[in-house]
Amino acid sequence: MSAGRLPDTIHRAVRWDQCGGTVMSTTGRERPEMDREQLELIGNVVERYRMHWPLSPRQVYYAVVEQGGAGLWTDERMSFLGTLRAGLIEGRLPLAAVAEGGEELREGGAWEDAEEFVHSEIESFLWGYRRDLLQGQEHHVEVWVEKAGVMDMVGEVAVAYCVTTVCCAGFPSVGFMQSVRTRLAEARERSQSPVILFFGDYVPGEGGTLSRLQETLRTDGNLWEIAFRAEAVTAEDVVKYNLPESVETRSRKRHGGAEPGSVPVELEALPPDVLAERVRASIESSLDMALVNNQRAVQAREALRLGKLRAGIMRRVRSILREQMPRAEG
Repeated sequence: MSAGRLPDTIHRAVRWDQCGGTVMSTTGRERPEMDREQLELIGNVVERYRMHWPLSPRQVYYAVVEQGGAGLWTDERMSFLGTLRAGLIEGRLPLAAVAEGGEELREGGAWEDAEEFVHSEIESFLWGYRRDLLQGQEHHVEVWVEKAGVMDMVGEVAVAYCVTTVCCAGFPSVGFMQSVRTRLAEARERSQSPVILFFGDYVPGEGGTLSRLQETLRTDGNLWEIAFRAEAVTAEDVVKYNLPESVETRSRKRHGGAEPGSVPVELEALPPDVLAERVRASIESSLDMALVNNQRAVQAREALRLGKLRAGIMRRVRSILREQMPRAEG
């Protein structure tokens, strides 16, 4: 058996996480054969959306469904997830392409000795400056997403504008509402009114998560002053991009052949490039972009000044370290 491969006698039963499309595994019987044609489609999808890596398993799944390479029934979904996982295990798909799990890493954060600590501090000294680009804006803008699986991708777009990204699925916790209250208080001190750009599932005939979220924030959090804008998924998106119905809904009910817009559709069904551009356009429409660009110009000038300052200080610091802590200086 080659390194990194699972024995054929082990079957990985895949479960689908409700919030982010997380792939989990449990040991069972023999593993089913990998669908080579489907794997090729998966490879094409992840390559097409390379600039939006990592993709969630659900994003990849719905893109393959759109191409006719997978179905929406439970057994078809499970087969797809098995192929996706096998492709990752065997190295046929880049690990960086798919955010498969919800694991978190917290390192111990220690240094081998004082010299190593000093060296790391020197390397990071006056490094990574970012100016607040939202200074002077009329609105305090945040992007809220219903699904954790798209947080990284959406956050990559929003951070370029210094806009906060939040994942809020279901009913917000008391702690979450307190953090919102704190951010809004800070916004009021800057004379900014709050605008939340919401990206979530499409639910026909009702407000879905956004409606429940607003009600909870108002009744339990006494947060009434927030302006919410539902940016995606919309009924127009479902028709325009021919989005498939929610796999969860299809698994529970037989909606096959339903008219577009008449069944629920998940956020991850929206093509990644469309979602990224929607986030970008929504943010820019909520801001005075002339002010943002002015702040970017100031940031560029400040970065040059900081670079010169850092270089001058580093020369002096290295001179001192050569005498007192030579290994750290090297």
